[in-house]
Amino acid sequence: MAAKKEHLAVEKDSPASATVAGGVTGRRAGRKARETRERLIEGALLALCEDGVIGTTTRKIADKADVRLGTLHYHFETKDALLLAVLDTLGSKLAQTLRRGVAGSRDLDECIERALLTDWAFAEENMAIQIVQYELTLYALRTEGAPWMAKRQYRDYVRAHVDIFGVHAPNDRPSTTESVHKLSQLVMAGIDGIILQELADPNLARSRMAVRGLIGAMQALARSLSLISG
Repeated sequence: MAAKKEHLAVEKDSPASATVAGGVTGRRAGRKARETRERLIEGALLALCEDGVIGTTTRKIADKADVRLGTLHYHFETKDALLLAVLDTLGSKLAQTLRRGVAGSRDLDECIERALLTDWAFAEENMAIQIVQYELTLYALRTEGAPWMAKRQYRDYVRAHVDIFGVHAPNDRPSTTESVHKLSQLVMAGIDGIILQELADPNLARSRMAVRGLIGAMQALARSLSLISG
């Protein structure tokens, strides 16, 4: 019996046991790091909504996230790196929301309608975040070496629409890819214009009616591009 206990003790301290323990510790550390990054991104978004891009400092972000300033700089070397993470997060949320919003669409007609209603609901839910997105876009365009952030932001938004429209587009003609991209670009241009007008001159009834008009226009465009038959 004593020999058996000794054998178990050796196994506990063996390299294999250390590897398993190290793996568990590593996973926990990785999860904690992800959670901290998410808190920092959320803190940055809160600070941006309150103070705008220019008024937001890394210290304010750390305070909003309830972490030490050193922790922020450990995860994000610069303010710009954190702002890019905010843009990425907002883009990912839009893409996820779009996919949920159009799930179950029977055809492209319905998909366009549900996509634009989802786009508008996403914006109407929190206009402060829309202001942040536009501020971040202009900040990137005005900052040396950062215009690529704005370009990637809009390419991601367009791609999110390409992905959902492409599911219902005909796949038997070579022009389909280009046509779906054109449709997605104009959908983004239209909804962007309605959001900006609502921010500058608020009138929800007018904006909701404009979204309905945009839906009809984009469905007509899809027909003219031969993405919808009939």
